[in-house]
Amino acid sequence: MKIIKYKRMANNKYKVFLDNLDNIILHENIIIKYNLLINKEIDDLKEILDDNNKYLIYDMVLKYISIKMRCENEIREYLKKKNIDIELSNDIVDRLKKQGFINERLYVKSFISDKVRLNKYGINKIRNELTKLKIDKDIIEDELKNIDKDELNNNLEKLIDKKIKSNRSYAGEVLKQKILIGFINKGYSKEEILKILDNKNLTNDDLYEKEYKKLYNKYSKKYSGDELEYFIKQKLYQKGIKKDS
Repeated sequence: MKIIKYKRMANNKYKVFLDNLDNIILHENIIIKYNLLINKEIDDLKEILDDNNKYLIYDMVLKYISIKMRCENEIREYLKKKNIDIELSNDIVDRLKKQGFINERLYVKSFISDKVRLNKYGINKIRNELTKLKIDKDIIEDELKNIDKDELNNNLEKLIDKKIKSNRSYAGEVLKQKILIGFINKGYSKEEILKILDNKNLTNDDLYEKEYKKLYNKYSKKYSGDELEYFIKQKLYQKGIKKDS
């Protein structure tokens, strides 16, 4: 089989026209490896295409990791979704490691930095997400020790202040519990949250009258007299709102 001509394409590829009227897309490394620019005879097309496929898949992975840093597990899952067999996946991962494209410690450092600065996560949530990515636990714990605790505390206090300020329906212990549960889910410890909450005013002095009027307008057609008053107070109690708050 003989090559008639080449057509250069994007992303290090060539379109190769053959004398049997077929054409194939080859990576430039294959062109060089098999000396196809000079020797235009192809003896074993299957071998060349198999080898070419490896280069194309590797380039595909490089494009995937160029978008953002990836850990080994993410790359393996990506290759699995692309139906790449395990042997070739192992070869690609080994090559990426040797060339420095997979570095779990650098990945963890970057991950932690983003989650603290951008997402305002606490340590527990960061740890859980990294563990799900099957990263070595020793690396995770080593890097978690380096987190600036003052930055975490400042993040948490700002988040709590924002939550209190934006609150429109709850007060007292009910509000406290809602904030506690919300920020435990965000990765902060109960002790850290309560330490800040204990110094905050959760009474929301203007809320009683506002919520009372809202509930009165909503339920006055259904209830009246003492029954209406009792119903409204129960609703307010469930929200942690008291008259002396």
